[in-house]
Order: sequence, then structure tokens, then C-alpha cells
Amino acid sequence: MSDNGRRYAPKDATPHSQNSREFKLNLSEDQLNHTDELEDLQGYAGSRAPQRVEESSAGARSARAERNQKKEAKEHKKRNRVKARKNKRIFAFTWLAMVILVSLTLASYLIGGSNDFLGVDRTDSEVEVTIPENVTQEQLTDILYKSHAIDKPEFFSLFCKFTTEMEYFEPGTYTIKTNYDYKQLVNTLQSGPDLGEEITVMFREGITVQQLAALLEENGLHTADEILEACNSSDYDSYSDVAAITNTSDRYYKLEGYLFPDTYQFFENDTVESILDRFLNNFENKLTDEMRDDIAKSGYTTDQIITLASIIQAEAADTKDMYKVSAVLHNRLESGAEHDIYTLDCDSTVYYPYKTANDAPEGFVSSYSTYDNNGLPAGPICNPGLDAIMAAIYPSTSDDCRNAYYFCHDSNGKAYYASTMDDHLMNMAEAGLL
Repeated sequence: MSDNGRRYAPKDATPHSQNSREFKLNLSEDQLNHTDELEDLQGYAGSRAPQRVEESSAGARSARAERNQKKEAKEHKKRNRVKARKNKRIFAFTWLAMVILVSLTLASYLIGGSNDFLGVDRTDSEVEVTIPENVTQEQLTDILYKSHAIDKPEFFSLFCKFTTEMEYFEPGTYTIKTNYDYKQLVNTLQSGPDLGEEITVMFREGITVQQLAALLEENGLHTADEILEACNSSDYDSYSDVAAITNTSDRYYKLEGYLFPDTYQFFENDTVESILDRFLNNFENKLTDEMRDDIAKSGYTTDQIITLASIIQAEAADTKDMYKVSAVLHNRLESGAEHDIYTLDCDSTVYYPYKTANDAPEGFVSSYSTYDNNGLPAGPICNPGLDAIMAAIYPSTSDDCRNAYYFCHDSNGKAYYASTMDDHLMNMAEAGLL
């Protein structure tokens, strides 16, 4: 039958699945006849297909590798975050522990300082402290800490720095309670020491250091040994006359001659330093500027004048006699060599620092003896009064002693003066000394 010129392509007898796809190539017969082009097309398809597969496989691997790297990086970040959180907790705990520890330590320190400030927790007892003159903040703190009057020196030092005037502390020895608060301590030390009862002691002219020390001990003012030790110390070199002494090692007592004899009022709790200061201050006040000027003009030092005055004090019978005895001693010192006289030959120097042979140890020989040594002894033999010092500075110029080189006294104190040894021997016989 005619189909009106239409051709029908034969149907494939093989059944197809509904889900399968059909590939149709609509070519004319002319196109089918061009086998070369078909071969080229097949060749092209055959040669490119494996390359695309390989490219596809390599890309997949690269993608997987990239995904794995991202995954690992993500896991690493996750682990780091976990570790960071853990470290943060550890750090926070450590920091908190440190803060608590420091806070507790600081709190304990501040509480301890506060308790010390208030005198809390200190034992209820008494201690004795000695405050020196012109005490500094550091010295005061150290003294109180070592005596257990305070336990926290840094707190007391800070308290003094902001609340206390150091110049108002009174030197002396104090008895204080160890449970005083800081304010009580400062008030006590600035009010002055408890000096106790007043004691009046009279020291006669010509008293020696040994006798002076014994008299102070008798009146309850320290022991004689304490006084004697202080008299040989360098604690009093602030006094110009004492500082001028250059032969300390040759002396029995450095302060001999400078402890001015007078009547003094002491207190039973006075220190050794305060007691001796009164003698030395009195000495300095007694020597006027005019006297010092005249000493300088005489050619003698102050120490030589005091040494001479001490011998005059021990040898003269009375004040008038002091000036004449001074004239004799000056003559011997200044022109005695012209008469073959080289020593002063004064009995009062033979046993110094003792008064008599009975006081001195057996066989004692004094280095001060003016029979054995030329000129003046190494230092004063006693503490002269003002009259003896004046006589040493201003010897008599009367006719009976202007050229005298010898003197003696009878048992009643009558004085005899002579210019020659023969006259002196006659005087001694008359005085009943031969």
C-alpha cells in the first residue's frame, strides 16, 4: 500500500525500560554514506573518553584530599578550643589561688601590724629602755624592738614618720610596759623619764676621781666602777677642753681635773652620762673668756694650768697661800734650771691616784711623781676649785715669793717660803718637819 511517500523507520524489537534513555542520530542517507566523516567522529569519541575519565578520577581524589584537610583542620581547631578552655580553667584556678594566698598573707600582715599598733597580743610585763640624746627615728625603733616593747618595727617607724616630732623625745632611762600602744609609748618617751627622788651631793675642792666615784656610789648613783670606766672613755670628747687632751694613755683618769667640785642635785635614776655632764658643763662655765685669753697669753695650755691648779689645790693651806704656792711652782718651772732645780718635788703627787701610801698598793710607784719626773705630771692629780685655777693663772708677785723656789707648812698650816735650800732647811726645822 502506498504510504504517500512516507517512510517509517523500523522499530527495534528489543523492549526498552521506561527509565532508559534513547539516543537517536537523525542522519540522511547521504550523510550515512560519508564514512570518512563517521570514522573521524568515532575516532574522536574513542580517543577522548578515557582522558575524561582519568581527569574525572584525579579531580575526585583532589576533592577528597581537600575535604580531608579541611576536616583535619576543623578537628585541630576543635581540639585547640577544648585545650584552651581547659588551660583557661587551670589558669583561672591558679590565679584565684594566688590572689587568695596573697590576700590572706596581706591580711595577716596588716592584722599583725594593727595588733602591734594597739598593743594587742603583747605580754604584760615591764622593760627598761635608754633613749640617747637627739635620738633618730631609726635608733628609737631599733631600741624599742630589741627591748620587745614593739613587735613590728616597720609599722612603728611608719607611725612615727607621720605623727611624731623626734626632737621632743627626752633622753634618759624609762621603764615601760610591753603592752603599751604606739601612742602611749610615744607619750611616755616624750614626757621625760621617771628620775625618782632628788639627791643633793656636795663635792669638796680637791676631790679625786676615785673619791668622787665612791661618793656617788654611797648616794645610790651608780657604782664606782661604772663612774671610773666612764671617766676614761671617749664619750665626752664633745667638750673642747677634754677633746684637747693628747696624752690620754699616760693618764690614770682622763676626766681628772675637769669634774668641777660643787654642790649638785641629782636624781636617783640619772644616767652616768647625765651625772658627768653636769660636772663638765659646770667646768666649762667657770672658765670665762677672759680667763681663757689670759691662759693663752701665759704660754701654758689649759690642761697644763689645770694640772698646776690641782697641785696648788693639794699643797696650799688656804686661798691666800694658793697664789704664793703658785708663784713658787711657776718659778721652778720657768727658771728652776738656773738654780739646778729641775723637779717640782711635791708630796701630793707621789702616790697619785691614791691620796696616801696607806691607800696605795704595796710597792706602788706613781708615774705622776714630781720627785722622779721633770716638770708637770701627765695630768691633774685632783679636781681643783675656782680659787686654785685662778691662782694657777695669776701667781702672786709679792716680795716674799717673787724669787722663792721652796715652800713648806707646819701642822697648823702656817706657810714658809725660801729662795735657797739652806733657807728652806731652816724653815723646815722651824715648822717641825725635821
